[in-house]
Amino acid sequence: MNSTEAQPSTPATVITGATQGIGRALAEEFARGGHALLLVARDEAKLADTARALADRHAVQVKFVACDLSTVEGCAAVEQALRRFGFHADMLVNNAAAMSAGFFQDQDLAAMRRLIDLNAGAMVDLTLRFLPGMVARRGGGVLNVASMEGFMPVPYQATYAATKAFVLSLSRALAYETMYTGVRISALAPGITATELHAKAGAEYSRYVMLLPVMTSEHLASIAYRQFMRGKKVIVAGWFNRLSLIARRFAPDLVLVPFMGLLFRVRDEAGTLQMPRGPGTPNPDDRARVEASRRTGPRRSA
Repeated sequence: MNSTEAQPSTPATVITGATQGIGRALAEEFARGGHALLLVARDEAKLADTARALADRHAVQVKFVACDLSTVEGCAAVEQALRRFGFHADMLVNNAAAMSAGFFQDQDLAAMRRLIDLNAGAMVDLTLRFLPGMVARRGGGVLNVASMEGFMPVPYQATYAATKAFVLSLSRALAYETMYTGVRISALAPGITATELHAKAGAEYSRYVMLLPVMTSEHLASIAYRQFMRGKKVIVAGWFNRLSLIARRFAPDLVLVPFMGLLFRVRDEAGTLQMPRGPGTPNPDDRARVEASRRTGPRRSA
C-alpha cells in the first residue's frame, strides 16, 4: 500500500451522555456486543473511569471525548475525536439530555435554550454529520433516546416533552427515508427509569415518580440493544408503557392533559404543590444559594 494512502478506520459506536443512567447502561451493552466505543459527556474524569472499566471488562477499544453537546463546537469535537482515534461512526446513540420541571413561565431562558440545543439540536447535528457516511457504507445505525413523554403533552415538563416529541418525529421520518440503505434508525421511548434525571430537574417528589412503575437502566438498555440490532423503529420497553400507548389512542386531550398535570405537578418532600412564582419573584433555590454563598464565600464551579 502507498504510504500516502489513508489507512482504513475502525468502526465505532458513538454514545452521548455515556457516564451515567441509560447512556452508561447502553455503553455496557454495546461493549458486550464487541463494538469499539467513543464515549461522549462533559465530565472528563467520569469518562476516563467509564472507558477504563468497559475496556477491561469487555476487551474492546474504548475512547472518550469531553465536550458540551449543547454547542456547535461540542458537536464538532466529536467528529474531530473520531478522526484523532482512527474511528468512523458506524453507529450513533443520541442519549445526552437535560430535563426541566415546574411552571413554564418560571423557567430560565438560557437554561431552556440549552435544553433544546442539547435534547434536539445535538441529535440533529450529530446525525447529520454521521448518517451520510453510514448510507455510503450501506450499514450502521442511529439510536435516538426519546421518552414516553414524547407521545403526549406534559404540563410542568412542557419543554422537555416537546423536545422528545421532536426526537420521535424525526426518528420515524428518517427511518422511512433510509429504507433499503442498510442503515437502521430507531427511537427508544423509556418510561420512568431509575436515573438521576428527575432529581436534577427537581421532580423527585412528583406523583409520576412515586406512582408509576420504574425500570432500571440496565434492564432498559438490554431490551433497547436487542431491538435496535433487530431494526425495530420505535422501542417501547415494559408492559405498562405499551399499555399506556394503547390507552393514549383512545384518550382525548380534554382528559389526558389534566391527568398528566396531576401526575407531573412539582411537589416538595411533604407533598405540597409548587406554586407559580409570578413576575419578579426570585427562585427559592436561588435565594438558598445566595445565603450559602454569604456564609461560605464564593465557590468555584467545577
